[in-house]
Amino acid sequence: MDVIYITVICLGAIALVAGIVLFVASKKFAVIENPLIDEVEELLPGANCGGCGFAGCRAFAEAFVTTKNTELKCPPGGPAVMEAIAAKVGIAVKDHVRIVARIRCQGGSNSVRAGEYHGIRTCAAAQIGNNVDLVCPYGCIGYGDCIRACPFDAIRSIDGIAVVDENKCVGCGVCVRACPRNLIELTRYDKRVYVACNSPDKGPQVKKYCSVGCIGCKMCERACQFEAIAFKPFLAAVKPDQCTECLACVDKCPPKTILFRGDDAFAVKPAEPGSVSIDRESTVSA
Repeated sequence: MDVIYITVICLGAIALVAGIVLFVASKKFAVIENPLIDEVEELLPGANCGGCGFAGCRAFAEAFVTTKNTELKCPPGGPAVMEAIAAKVGIAVKDHVRIVARIRCQGGSNSVRAGEYHGIRTCAAAQIGNNVDLVCPYGCIGYGDCIRACPFDAIRSIDGIAVVDENKCVGCGVCVRACPRNLIELTRYDKRVYVACNSPDKGPQVKKYCSVGCIGCKMCERACQFEAIAFKPFLAAVKPDQCTECLACVDKCPPKTILFRGDDAFAVKPAEPGSVSIDRESTVSA
């Protein structure tokens, strides 16, 4: 019995000493966190989409409170959330420019397909070795990686092409990172003229695989009176800061590659003819 009592006493003493050591260490090495971080985090939407450039809302709150950098933005929250956060921290926030994603392709049934793809129906898988049935090596594959990636259900597939609903898009950039062909760009919502093509090939080559691709004819450049069109080298691009939306380039573009989008042009109706439903949670083998 004496052995048992001695053992219990020894273990109790060790536990007591260890507890004291841990308590002292916790006090000595404690990191005092700014309570504003919790308050700012509560104002965020909690999407944890990564559109702000940080791992999640908590990381964004820590960065904003620590740096008070007004260049930091929460795309899902928009200007209202950023104004509330700035007021909480005690700084003035800069004017918020709304950013949306746009697809630089309108191929679909306008593009040539050859052969048949057999494999996992994701754009990333099909892109390996360019193992796709789409002849254009720069166009939208159409297997919905961006659709599944979007945390705001802002992308639909219509006629085999990903289409962004700008009324839902918050410009988080998740779809941009999901597209293996770099077809999606983030741009200002109020700049509504853009080139819906991503092919840098010369016109004769583009005509072989797409009827709405940029052929590099430069008719848009000649039509624009504001020098808002540039070529890199055969693909047209609109300079947002110089574009006045006169639509001369839109009218003159032979293949109708340059688009103008009104306020509700991207509002995709679920029952729209030609729309295709893609399961956001799974992939299907062909």
